[in-house]
Order: sequence, then structure tokens, then C-alpha cells
Amino acid sequence: MATRIPRRVCVILVVLMSVAPAWTAMGGASAHTKQSPKLYLVGVGPGDPDLITLRAIAVIKQSHVIFCTEGIETKFAAYLQGKEVVKGHWRLFSYYGQDPSQLQGEDRRECERIAAQRRQFIAKVRQAVAGGKTVAILDHGDPLIYGPYAWCLEEFEDLHPAVVPGVSSFNAANAALGKGITTSQRTKSVILTATDWPGKTDTIERLSTHGSTMVLFTMRTEFPEFIKKLSVNYPPETPVAVVKYAGYQDRQEVVRGTLGTILNQIGQERLPFEYLIYVGEFLDYRYKAGKGPTAGRVPTDAPAARH
Repeated sequence: MATRIPRRVCVILVVLMSVAPAWTAMGGASAHTKQSPKLYLVGVGPGDPDLITLRAIAVIKQSHVIFCTEGIETKFAAYLQGKEVVKGHWRLFSYYGQDPSQLQGEDRRECERIAAQRRQFIAKVRQAVAGGKTVAILDHGDPLIYGPYAWCLEEFEDLHPAVVPGVSSFNAANAALGKGITTSQRTKSVILTATDWPGKTDTIERLSTHGSTMVLFTMRTEFPEFIKKLSVNYPPETPVAVVKYAGYQDRQEVVRGTLGTILNQIGQERLPFEYLIYVGEFLDYRYKAGKGPTAGRVPTDAPAARH
């Protein structure tokens, strides 16, 4: 004789069956568990190794294959022991997405050369991930602020790469200056830019028309060239600071002056790759300078500081 199921139990079962699909779609117990990424783009910070983040360290520890430069390998050797470290695949962003057949002469040859190296790098990453390994691509600073590996997020889109943000040289240089970069008498905005690249319309001269604070990532460009372009729209008394080796506690240095004096202050000194230029009245701003049109300013003819 069949067992009779109470009516109340039947109602409960019907309700549960009706909501189960929705629960699954919303990520309930029946849904597939989200898998951890197998490919990471990791920012390891600028300067000294203690500026790396805890999250970056955790990802490095769980990774099997590490792509990095020799400098990063040396700096973080303690975390890379026992890892497969692959070097020699830096600055592969040039010509990415371009068809070499559309170029001529030296441009075409350089495009083909870099494309061949890029294909090797792509193959190594995909082979490691296909083999069940976790891969981490390490980059200086924050990988998405003028980072040479940003193109990887598009190339490996099907692998669902995860980005670990890092402390940028911009952040480290702000700390070296010891000034609130978004605070001045008239402006609150900050423009991050670099040297003028072919085909880009946001040139230094155009950006400087706003009068906002500007921070320039120099990337080996000649220092006088920057000052010449900045001087088109900024007056010569505009405060300027050059931050060298930002993030290196024992090496970082700040040279302060104005657009009219900074060239003589730097002189013939050979600047390192790791230097940034800051331009704007925030450099002279003081909260307690009173009220009125000159509030928040210190005299522009004050002695230039160097520390």
C-alpha cells in the first residue's frame, strides 16, 4: 500500500522545486564554484621591495611560473625560490595589433622582430596555463599606469586574467614631495601624462592650457624638451619639482624650483629613468596662508629647495 504524503509537505516540495532554478542562477549551492584565475598581472611597486602589497606576495607564492625582468627577480628573490622564472620578455607592447605588411622600411622590420618575440611569450604563457599551472606576470609600479604589459589583458582575455594593483611611482613621488597633490588655491585636478607620442592628440602643450597640476612620466625623454613644451602655457614662475628614484628610501631626491629656474638647477646632470616632473601651484600651497587672491601661496621667489 502506497504511503500517503501529507498535503503540507507536498506544498513545501512544490515551492522548493520552483525556486531552485532561480537560486542556481543567482549563484546558489547548485551553481558552479568560481575558479581562481590561472593568469595574473601583478604590480610589485616602485623603489624598495617593501612597497610590494600583501596581495601581490600572496599571488606570487601560489604561482608556479613567473615572468619578470632580471631586476625584479633580484629584488624579490626571497619570494621566487622554487619558482620557474622566465625572463627576457619585456617591452613587447610596441606595434601590438598592427599588421607588419602595412609598414615599410625600419618600422616593418622592427614590428616583425617584436612580433616574433611576442609570439614566443604568448606561447609560453598559454602552454603553462594549459598545463594546469598558475602564471604571474610581474611588473614595476602599478601595471596599468603606463605599464608595458597592459596589452596582455586583451591578448589573454579568454584566460580571464586578474590584475593585482601596485603602488605606482606616482604614489611614491607624492609621498616624497610631502604635499597634497589635489589641493591648491585654484585647481583640484591632476593630469597624468608622458612624452608626446606620434598620433596622439593630447599633447603636453594642449593639456597645459587647463592650468591644472600636471605629472609627467618621463621615460628617458630629454628634460629640456619637457620644460620647453610646458613653458608655452605655464608662466615662468610656475612651481616645478623633479622627483628622482621615487620609492627608494636611501636614494630618492626632490629638486624644487620654477619653470624659469629648473633647467639651470638640473644643469647637465644625467637624470635616471625613474624620475617624474610635477608642475603646478599645489607645490607652493599652504593652508594657513590667510584669505584673498594670494591665499594658500608662498612667494615664488623663495629659495629653491633640494632634499
